[in-house]
Formats: sequence, structure tokens, C-alpha cells
Amino acid sequence: MSTFQQLVDELLEFTWRSSPFSATYAGIHKYDHEMENVDIDFLTDVNRNRKDFLKRFQALNKNDLTGDECVDWQLLQNFLKSSIHSFEEIRHWQTNAAEYADLCISGLFILYVREFAPIEERATAILSRMQQIPRFLKDSKHNLKDAPEVFTKLAIEINEGGKDFLKTIVAQLSNAVPKLARDLENAGREASTALDTYGKFLNEVLLPKSKGEFAIGSDHFDFKLKMDHMLPYTAEEILAYGREMKKSTEEALEDIAQKIDKQRTWVEVVDAIKGEHPKADQLLTTYQREMERAQRFVQDRDLVSIPEDEELEVIPTPAFLIPILPYAAYMSPAPFEKMQKGYFFVTPVNDNIPAEKQEEILRGHSIYGIPVTALHEGYPGHHLQLVHANKLKNKLRRLLGTAVFVEGWALYCEEMMREAGFFSDPRARLLQLKDQLWRACRVIIDVELHAGRMGYEQAVELLVNDAKLQKVHAEKEVTRYTFTPTQPMSYLVGKKQILQLKNDYQKKLGDKFQLRDFHNRLLSFGSIPVCLIRKTLGL
Repeated sequence: MSTFQQLVDELLEFTWRSSPFSATYAGIHKYDHEMENVDIDFLTDVNRNRKDFLKRFQALNKNDLTGDECVDWQLLQNFLKSSIHSFEEIRHWQTNAAEYADLCISGLFILYVREFAPIEERATAILSRMQQIPRFLKDSKHNLKDAPEVFTKLAIEINEGGKDFLKTIVAQLSNAVPKLARDLENAGREASTALDTYGKFLNEVLLPKSKGEFAIGSDHFDFKLKMDHMLPYTAEEILAYGREMKKSTEEALEDIAQKIDKQRTWVEVVDAIKGEHPKADQLLTTYQREMERAQRFVQDRDLVSIPEDEELEVIPTPAFLIPILPYAAYMSPAPFEKMQKGYFFVTPVNDNIPAEKQEEILRGHSIYGIPVTALHEGYPGHHLQLVHANKLKNKLRRLLGTAVFVEGWALYCEEMMREAGFFSDPRARLLQLKDQLWRACRVIIDVELHAGRMGYEQAVELLVNDAKLQKVHAEKEVTRYTFTPTQPMSYLVGKKQILQLKNDYQKKLGDKFQLRDFHNRLLSFGSIPVCLIRKTLGL
């Protein structure tokens, strides 16, 4: 093993040890019984260690590295620099109580939903983490100050949902593993009390003084563009692209709407299309059918290889997730678990709610939108791409990547599959373009919000008035954008980069270019920045 690989292994082990949740999420299960340590002295020591690792990687002689190691060397330096910058400059550990509230629940949820071991073993780990929640929340309170109001309000909402989650998971695990029932009930009660105390702190102490600014500023935004995504664009260039895409997409929406109904605007046509949806009792089977059809289409058209031993199961959303997943969601398999099984959750419609509310929910599942969702989330979108990444021999490439590639690939697939004939109805195209308009608005909001030129309410209004989101969904969207700078712009920017790469690669190969081979080659790199793929391909 090379010196570089030894240092990589040392860094990965340090990462798992210092963040048990990250280890579990990645499929490394030696720390499943441990809850995150957020004591400020510990966090400071972790940051110091990252600086030390960075110096050690920078001290390596690049001439001693293989081609792949040179790429990994760059990825690792960027990852470490970004982690250090985030801790020292952006400081979400000091401002975002929502991250702490979410980690309490996510640390339990991931152990429950992924079936990597018998339920008895996973329940024991969940019990252990549950017992550590009081300590975890106590430490987090000492860290928090200068919080933006939007962060604290989200933390309060997550915290309330967390108590309901605890009740549900304790009941389910007590039935599944009766010998742990008493311990689970005791731990659940103590954890719930800790959440109550934390909620009181959020409402009565933190919220009244939550006057901080969520915008990270243009300099930090540009830093993340270069370090996290290695993009060749400035924030202002990305903003101009977002505005250009918004304008061209709005024009395309009007054009396609006229082909469907000359008497209506695209907004009116979309409203009519939403009325065509599966019945409530056919919702799950409709998604299952479209996922299977997307998979067969990819195979039959030979668009990209589908690895062996992968699986995507479409299932009803677990009861404890329904409050936070009103429609549907995808959960990827873990990078280091042998079983590459992803889940697509579809939230069933509650028979007990009023008929008009049921209809409102079902309107979010148009029969013309479900095929686009199936290909975006499943085949050949997120699920297939991430399974390819998870099966790489290179451990780093399973972990380190950029949302620009992940989200860009799935959005690229929408266009590619349309051109291949997976969906041809203009009503499906209209809904696809509507979502593209939403992504263009995301680009604009992402840059403007974090430059401090756009306020929270302005961003909500843009999504409501231009992208035609319901206000309740627009508010949730913008809340997420406030603490995920550079992620919202990743969809359209990633698609643009992949299309440019494809065109350049096609020009290079000429008649030898084959779409399937391009896709397989592209996915063989993991989820790394496109500029590194471009260099490896000799472009």
C-alpha cells in the first residue's frame, strides 16, 4: 500500500471515529452505538486534526502519485480546506440549532430503516444512541449563539416532530424486540424530556435573541463554488445563467402550453393537468410500475449499464416519517454496505382527512409527472448513479463528491430520457419544464440570498409568483436554502456542465462516440467535480 493510501485510510478512520452518524450513513457500523460528540473542545480538536491532515497531504510529492491518486489528492485537499473553512468561518455549529435537533432523529432513523443487520442488533444500537441524547443536547446548547431566526424556528419545528418520532420508534422496537422494551421505554422517556428541555431553551432563550444573519456573504459563496464544486464560474456568472434559463424556460412553457390548449396560459394548463392523477389506492402501484418501466427502458435502449445486485424498492412511507414527507422521497443505499438497496417512499393518502384535502395531495401526483419523477429518482437518475459510485473500488470516490454532479446527472437524465422517447406526451414535457423553471429560480435565489441582496420573504415570493409553488412549500424550500449555500444552484449548473462535457467528448471521438459508453465512463468516476473528469478524459 502506498504512503498516500495509508494516509487516506488514516483520515477515513479519523472521520468515522469523530462522526459516528457519518460512519453509519456510509455503511461503517463499528460506531453505531455512539452518538455524535458536539462538545466545543472536541470539535476544536477535530478541526485541529483536519489541519494536520491537510499539511500531511500537501507535503506529499505529487510526482510519486498515480493519475487516480492525483485526482484523489486534489479532492481530499479541497474537502479538508472546506471543512476547516466551514468550522472557522461559516460556523453553523454556533448558529444552527436545527442541525442538532435533526441529528438526534437522523442518528436513530438511519439505524432503523436500513436493514444491514438483524433488528435486534440495530435496536441495541438505537437504544444506546437514545440514551446519549440528553448529553448531546446539553452540549449543543452551550455552542449556540448569534442564531438567525429562520434557523431557530426550524429547530423548534424539528424538535417537536422529534418527540412524536421517539414515541413511534420506541413502540415499534418494543414490539419487535420485547426483551429491550423496558430499556427502550426508559430511554425514550429521558430523551423526550431532554427534547422538552431543549424546546424550552429554543423558544425562551435562543429565539428572542435570534437576530443573526443567515447569508454567508459573496466571498464565502465564491470559496464554496471553487472548493466544494471546483466550478469555473463566479457567483455572478451563475446568477446570469439562472436568469437566462428562467427566461428561456418561461418561453418554452408558453410554447408547449399553446400546443396543448391555445385558450389557456401554461399556468392554467398545469392546473388542469394536476387533476389527472391516480386514485389514492393506486398511488403506490403507479409509482412501482413507472420505476419498473424506467428500468426496462434503460436496459432495452442500452443507455447505461445497470450493476448487478442493486435494488430499488418502492414502499409506503414509514408512519413516523409521514409528517415530514407529505408526498415522496428517495433514500440511497450506503456506500460501504454490500446490499445496494435504495428505497423510494410514497406517502399514502389518509382516508380520514376531508375529501378536498385528499384531492389537494393527489394533485401533487399527476400521471404526467410520475414518469419524470421515476427516471429522476430511480433509473437512470439518482439511484443508478449512486449505486455505480458505491461499487467503485476507490473508497474515496464512494464518499467525496459534489451535489453539482449528483443533481446535475439526474436533471440531465430527464432531458436524455425524453430525447430517447421515454415520455413524449406534451403534458409530461410541460410539467418537466415547470420543474426546470423552479430550478432556475433556485439558482437566482441561491446567489442573491447569500449575497445579502434578497431577503427571505422576497425569495418566497419569487417561488410563489414565478415558479408557482404553494406558499407553504415555498417557505420550506427557502428555509432549506438559507443553510445549504451552493446546493440549490447545483441542479441546472450540473446539467449544463454534463451537457458541455458530452458535446466535447462527442467531438473528440467523432463516429466512435456511443451514448452508453459515455454514460458508463462518466459514472465510473463517482460524483466528483466535472472539471476533474474532463481532465481525465483529455478534454
